[in-house]
Amino acid sequence: MKEKDKLWEKVKKDFPYDPALQEVHYARLKIHEQTKGMSNQEYIDFIKMKAKKVVCN
Repeated sequence: MKEKDKLWEKVKKDFPYDPALQEVHYARLKIHEQTKGMSNQEYIDFIKMKAKKVVCN
């Protein structure tokens, strides 16, 4: 099973009746997975890069 599917299963189990919270929780878990093992500075740079993509698009 794909990692995305595993995350969605967890999210749907944690918030079965709230699609909005499912979306927020999924995003939080995905960021957590992507930044695992990063230093504080690497994490800050990652978040800045993602924010820049949102602002510039």
